[in-house]
Amino acid sequence: MLAFLGSRLLRMTITLWAIVSAVFLATRLTGNPIDFLMPEGLDAASRAEMIAYWGLDRPVAQQYLLFWKSLFAGDFGLGLMERRPVSVIFGERLWQSASLLVATLALTVAVGVPLGILAALWRGESRGQGVLFIAFLGYAIPNFILAILLLLIFSYTLHWLPSAGSATLLHYVMPTVALAAYFVAALTRYTRNAMLDVLSEDYMRTARAKGLSESAVILRHGLRNALIPVITVLGLQITTLVSGAVVVETVFAWNGIGDLLVGATLRRDYPVLQFGVLVVAGAVILVNFAIDLAYAASDPRVRLVGA
Repeated sequence: MLAFLGSRLLRMTITLWAIVSAVFLATRLTGNPIDFLMPEGLDAASRAEMIAYWGLDRPVAQQYLLFWKSLFAGDFGLGLMERRPVSVIFGERLWQSASLLVATLALTVAVGVPLGILAALWRGESRGQGVLFIAFLGYAIPNFILAILLLLIFSYTLHWLPSAGSATLLHYVMPTVALAAYFVAALTRYTRNAMLDVLSEDYMRTARAKGLSESAVILRHGLRNALIPVITVLGLQITTLVSGAVVVETVFAWNGIGDLLVGATLRRDYPVLQFGVLVVAGAVILVNFAIDLAYAASDPRVRLVGA
């Protein structure tokens, strides 16, 4: 166990360092943010003064060292646009994005796993093919296209749901559905394939021979043994979900981290963008680590060993 934890922590640290370093260098290649912050016609002396104020006149290597020194000191910098600590800016939006991701994940599991089980049990039947067709539609329609369609139908035409914001539970409906559609489709297909692999196993027939009910056989014996590939896909979905939320938050004017990162990218707000990537990358790495631990909890045959 200790070897496993040490190996994973080392990989997590190296991965996080590489991602944040790449973003730091990439932002410096996009241009000077002062051109966006200051009004047109700014004289050269004032422009040079602002560049020096934000430390952008220093060599990139020196900026890089100061960036990591500040991170280790707990100073994440000030947003160039809002002139406030980036940790405060993100803290104000964290709940909005986290709640949307949790709602999407809950909907994905609540719909995808049962549909996958039913598709496996109904294999070769028309209703099983119907489930797979629904899953195919989820794959085929990009989330931003689905988001726009939902807006046109349920907001602008039927006036059933609000089109923007996150003030009430009704605001969650369309963003959650738009985000979850693809992931429900993926989880349905993988759950079906995993269940098909275990339905013909000897322990399934033994469980039925003991007189267990069909639901107990499917859920306690079948689904538990099919959880390894399902957990893998779910972990990958959580990773992809973060990037997908950026687009959906922008479409629905959701006041979350995704919308903040899009604005920071367009305005070259280096501190906000760098801190955002650090938070998102850290969350993704921790999720992958949790998935590794979940393997052992779901299947006692899996042993956590180093490398």
